[in-house]
Amino acid sequence: MSAPACAGSWLEIDLQAVEQNVAEVRRHVGERCQVAAVVKADGYGHGAVPAAKAALAGGSTWLAVLSAGEGETLRKAAITAPILLIGAGLPAHAEQAVAHDLVHAVCTMEMAQALSTAAVSMRKQARVHIKVDTGLGRLGVEPEEAVGFASSIAGLPGIKVEGVFSHLSAADADPVYSAHQFSVFQRVCSELEAAGTKGLTRHIANSAATLRHPEMHLDLVRPGLLVYGLSNVAQSPIPLRPALTWKARVYFVKRLAAGRRVSYAGTFVTRRATNMAVVLAGYADGYARALSNRAFALVRGKRCPVAGRICMDQFLLDAGDEPVGVGEEVVLIGRQGSEEVTANQVAAWRGTSVYEVVTCVNKRVPRVYLGTE
Repeated sequence: MSAPACAGSWLEIDLQAVEQNVAEVRRHVGERCQVAAVVKADGYGHGAVPAAKAALAGGSTWLAVLSAGEGETLRKAAITAPILLIGAGLPAHAEQAVAHDLVHAVCTMEMAQALSTAAVSMRKQARVHIKVDTGLGRLGVEPEEAVGFASSIAGLPGIKVEGVFSHLSAADADPVYSAHQFSVFQRVCSELEAAGTKGLTRHIANSAATLRHPEMHLDLVRPGLLVYGLSNVAQSPIPLRPALTWKARVYFVKRLAAGRRVSYAGTFVTRRATNMAVVLAGYADGYARALSNRAFALVRGKRCPVAGRICMDQFLLDAGDEPVGVGEEVVLIGRQGSEEVTANQVAAWRGTSVYEVVTCVNKRVPRVYLGTE
């Protein structure tokens, strides 16, 4: 599929890369451990439905999203695999979750009771996983309250407690604290087992823990970044293929003499005569203003610096003496020739995480899917 004719910039999403990445995770964790591909936030900006289908083709047996609305979107696309809602949800969303057979995280009695009421009224079961806060300080029941909470919700009509999970706060950076969280989680799992809540699906590993901590694989891992060929771990033990390439077009070129101010507030001044290319992408597309005078993009297989402040809809690229022409392809993230700009590099230039880079590409940037869905 070719680039949209009327688009200034577009994403190319390689679905075969998604499938291959999940297959690599599948091999890495072994047959005894299931994989739940995280496709929340519209598949980290890649497109939830196409990414989900590719992940399932690669061997993922579960999908994970944040909300009932995201889960419903997958169900309407005829996806029948188990879908875990990893957010706590609101009681008002309980009917939607039960109606679409979504497995819901629970950490409050209010949510559990709402799911119970919805399940009874629909003559269905509400499948739930108990979320435990082992040290992130965000969602989850406190570890010392987990056994009592499990007992209380298990007694509600229509509720089936199937799993228990937690979320690591620093698996990519702090192995000591991660080990502490895992120890707390293991203790909770043992206490639940001893109290009679048996056979629960246990999961705590995100992408970083999936790569770094095989002891944390347990029954299920929840890779997010890895699905899309991205990682915040320096040395990945498995091969990954980035699925996303961001491309744009040059739509104006002018030759500027030395000493010319460029873009708003004149934060860039040309040091020599140069070909200045105007590129059709800006902060309204998700190419953040923080990249001004910091980032590089690829044109004609060469790295060229972003010149001056990034505007809402466009930015300037200092092409030097390269004879850049109108309509030429510019790569903002991805490979062109022998050069590459990675999403992690863009994150470093922005002073943020790779998660933010890919999830914040605006919806007005079309997605072009390569490979079959």
